[in-house]
Amino acid sequence: MPKRRTTAQQRAREMQRAPGSRLIYGQALEAARRVPGPDQARAALQDLAEAGDVSVSWKERVRRHLAASGRDGWPGPAHAAELREDLHRLAGVIVPDHDLPVVPAPFEHFPLVFLHRAAREGREAFVLAAACALAGPLRHLLRYPYGQPPRLDDVVYRSRKAPTTAARRRLTVDTPDGLHFQDVYYPRPWGAYDVAGFYRTDDDRGRLEVARAVLAHALGGAVPASLAACRACQGNGWLSALDDGHEEHVPAYRSGGGPVCICAGCRGTGLRPLPVRDFGDRFGRRLEVAGHRGGVARSDILAWAAGHLPALPDVPAVCGEGLQSGYAAAVVDAVRAAGFTVVGEEPCGLDFDDDGGMGIHFYAGGEAAQRVFERERVLVVWYCDRGWTVTGFGGQRQLLPDQVVPAPQDLAVALLGCASPAEEEPHDERLRLRPRDVDVYSAVLAYLPPAAG
Repeated sequence: MPKRRTTAQQRAREMQRAPGSRLIYGQALEAARRVPGPDQARAALQDLAEAGDVSVSWKERVRRHLAASGRDGWPGPAHAAELREDLHRLAGVIVPDHDLPVVPAPFEHFPLVFLHRAAREGREAFVLAAACALAGPLRHLLRYPYGQPPRLDDVVYRSRKAPTTAARRRLTVDTPDGLHFQDVYYPRPWGAYDVAGFYRTDDDRGRLEVARAVLAHALGGAVPASLAACRACQGNGWLSALDDGHEEHVPAYRSGGGPVCICAGCRGTGLRPLPVRDFGDRFGRRLEVAGHRGGVARSDILAWAAGHLPALPDVPAVCGEGLQSGYAAAVVDAVRAAGFTVVGEEPCGLDFDDDGGMGIHFYAGGEAAQRVFERERVLVVWYCDRGWTVTGFGGQRQLLPDQVVPAPQDLAVALLGCASPAEEEPHDERLRLRPRDVDVYSAVLAYLPPAAG
């Protein structure tokens, strides 16, 4: 049997096939040819052990690796496993089991993406490349104590083209050296689940959403102590009424349950008014510049915001009752205008669940329902931020799958154009819910009249 030769070209192909890899072949080949040797790895560890800007607790870990590098058989599988665990702790994530991916999400754009397979197989390239990386892009994170996630100071925001056919961008938080360790989620009220996705940038509204996401993230999001949080509802977007007349409200907390109202101050977003358009004009182009020269440093954003954030006086918590019912009422009006009847319990407005998801439902019936769906009535549901669906015939049909929160008139047209359920299997693959990719709080409220004042 001929001896298998491991060439740079073969290593490059392995790097391309590694889970999470986004390298084209030319980039992978260049990285494969830069694999360091044991002497380089020892030198990198020695430098880190003596560096003044590395946390003391991390220096102790580095010295352990340095001591191991002087023994016979270094680097071996055991050393690779130990360094692998340290890489996860450096990223502030839980170390996964051995049968799960070994490169954490914060290292998705790590230059040598073949670390995933190398760690599993115990190849020395893992230890060598990782040790050198600790002296390079990862060094920025070594300032923080061992096992502690990095804080959001001294970081850079960047916008990358998303791998989709639509004009979408992915917002990331990087170290100044170019290491990506976090995505910028859609701005959400405090206490609601994070919603990540790709931002549309093919229209003005999408570009404003990008600016809003970056500015809100840099200011601390909707956490109550954040510079971006709404003071009336303490960032959670909810209010509880203290009397039946809704004359007095206090912030509502998601674990408390019970009926809630949308905060009129922030329109349910949990964020104070932000100078989003001015921010986009100032930093929009810089976010999209490629390479290490591109991006916007968080320190630059904070310095700019200090002179542009409007004054935020203490205001009483006021319920936006019209905001709760406006979208639901517009949907029902459009459905009725299309020839359907709305039967049973009519929607009272936007319902929030304990996780911050919003939902509306009602029954559509009449001659139009019989003609289109061959049913006396169907249940029309908008729930958990995932768009409108129709149920009632042994399956679930999603309407307007590319629009998570469609305009009311678009929903009515989609209802009229829906195919007969008898013509399709109830579990058709096309009916599966797609991941949401808009900030639904802004999208829904965009259909409502502007807040007074």
